[in-house]
Amino acid sequence: MILEYLPYVLLFALATIIVYGWGMWRSMRQKQDLSNMLSAKGISAVKKALKKNGPMTAKELEPFVKDLTAKQPFSREQIGVTDPAKFLGSILPYMVKQKMITETTENGKAVYQLRR
Repeated sequence: MILEYLPYVLLFALATIIVYGWGMWRSMRQKQDLSNMLSAKGISAVKKALKKNGPMTAKELEPFVKDLTAKQPFSREQIGVTDPAKFLGSILPYMVKQKMITETTENGKAVYQLRR
């Protein structure tokens, strides 16, 4: 009698282990995922600003990324831009390296524009 319930108990234990393991994996990767999401939003905002306004300096781009936030679904954790200059200092070189934008110098200031 007890042997006929054993497979169900083992399947329930296996399902519990899988769900618990997935939750642990997700919580360990959460900070990196949030950072990646925020960077992607920042890149999108910079591209949109450059497309609308033409060539701009990093200082002129700051208002466009100032209040960006990123949040995962079903999670309370949230990340946001607190220092726009530092945030742009991390994504603008990446965008230049990936050939999304170009950097030129005008009047001693770095000016960014979308790549054609």
